[in-house]
Amino acid sequence: MKKLTFLCAIIIFFSLIHISFAENIVSSKIKKVTLFTNQALVTRQAQLDVDKGLSEIFLETNAFHLDKDSVQAKVYGEGELFSVQFEEKHLKEAPQEKVKELEAKIEDLKQEKTSYLSQKNILDKQEKFLDSLIDFSDTQVPVDLKTSFPKTEDLSQILAFLNENLKNISERRQNIDKQIKDFDKELQVLQEELNSIKVPSRKVQKGIKIVFNSFKPQSIKIEANYLVYNCNWSPLYKINIPLDLKNIDLTMFSKISQKTGEDWDDVKLIISNMIPIRGLRLPHLHDWILDTAKKPALGARGAKHKFMDVKRESMVQEAEAPSASFKQAKKSKLPLSFEYELLQKVTIESKDKETILPLLSKDIKGKFFHRVVPKINPITFLVCEITADKELLSGPLNVYFANRFIGQTYLAEKKAGENFFLNLGPDRAVKVKREKIKDKVDETFFGQVERKTIVRNLEFKITIENLKDDSVKIKVLDNIPVSRTDKIEVKNVVFNPTPDKINYEDREGINLWDLKINPKATKEINIKFQVTYPKDTPVYGL
Repeated sequence: MKKLTFLCAIIIFFSLIHISFAENIVSSKIKKVTLFTNQALVTRQAQLDVDKGLSEIFLETNAFHLDKDSVQAKVYGEGELFSVQFEEKHLKEAPQEKVKELEAKIEDLKQEKTSYLSQKNILDKQEKFLDSLIDFSDTQVPVDLKTSFPKTEDLSQILAFLNENLKNISERRQNIDKQIKDFDKELQVLQEELNSIKVPSRKVQKGIKIVFNSFKPQSIKIEANYLVYNCNWSPLYKINIPLDLKNIDLTMFSKISQKTGEDWDDVKLIISNMIPIRGLRLPHLHDWILDTAKKPALGARGAKHKFMDVKRESMVQEAEAPSASFKQAKKSKLPLSFEYELLQKVTIESKDKETILPLLSKDIKGKFFHRVVPKINPITFLVCEITADKELLSGPLNVYFANRFIGQTYLAEKKAGENFFLNLGPDRAVKVKREKIKDKVDETFFGQVERKTIVRNLEFKITIENLKDDSVKIKVLDNIPVSRTDKIEVKNVVFNPTPDKINYEDREGINLWDLKINPKATKEINIKFQVTYPKDTPVYGL
């Protein structure tokens, strides 16, 4: 009985507590955003005065997609934090201020357009009336009206008046048509912007509800964090190669897109390359079992697990700079990632556009040489070989040579210490020519065997000419055929000079010559080989 009485007292107490304080919707502002590759951690702050006792505080957010499980809050003040949770309230209208603003602009433009259409309709009626008067003047006048009909000079004045008014009506109609056309264009732009940020959803007021027990009347500060989606960033690079081929300047930018539903206005922005762990589990190694085909169920179950693991991993994966110097972001090296905190506050609106911000700039060293594959293309390219570091992620790379944009390539993600190559464009002062100088076919016998065999002798010559006043280093790539059957043989291969690397990059038949050619000098590469195959067997690729 005592326990029951005590329980009822507790229920009554908390009921009275709930009645004793009302919800307080507090104005708050986004102060900091940590942007990941496919989501962002938003920090929202509020300052308010509270009385002694319990207070229920509501911080509103207009984010379209918010991770409810990520909501956290801190209260800076003397008291106890009872609860922090995400809450939704159903409304008659959508709460997004940007959506409301755009909808209001669209409605105002539609009303103005309607007004101009009404003016145009009045002008049409006026024009129709004046046209009827002109038509009347051209008709035969009855005899009984001739005595009262206006004189010729009066008719001329009337017709001049009509023509002048018709001219004015035509000019006004043209102006109105132009204005209506401008309205249509502006309406289309606003409607597209509205469609880009408006997410079909129930009309709700979303926010973070905080219950705080204050020990005294005081001013408190609240800091709430939550994850939002519909935002991302990706790296964009600019590399500038000077004319002296020294001190290569590499700049890394962040290309940001955010349509979260709420603007990031004058916020501290941190760019992180951390991969969120949402949906990612530690791999589990299954038993390696050998069996006959009579038990397919076990194999099917194993295949299913494998497919599910791959699917989770794929979900996670899915999941012109000014010449003046800029403030580089402050870099922080974390155990699993790098973060770049911009030193200046930024504003990024929630709309369908991209924002590009610089993160870092560094001088890097590179090896410069020419490269040519004359069998495919005789054009010689100037190439820079650069060693990657941990900070360089995959992304587009805009290449400048002596501050002149020469094109865009793509920087694939590399391991630290792994090299990548930049194409700096063709060099017309280094001429390369590849020609076939021999292709002779003979028929013979394999000993006493009657089957005839074709023996084909081929020879190629590659000529490299340096028209420059300085020597050049050039890498020349060429290949010889590789047989995939014992019916075809490639033999008696002769290179002059010998390639520096045979089977380059572990690719059979690919050869690399690393040459240095003096100014105004020429070098040759000769390749000879023999291919034998049965006469009645077609050979593909030769």
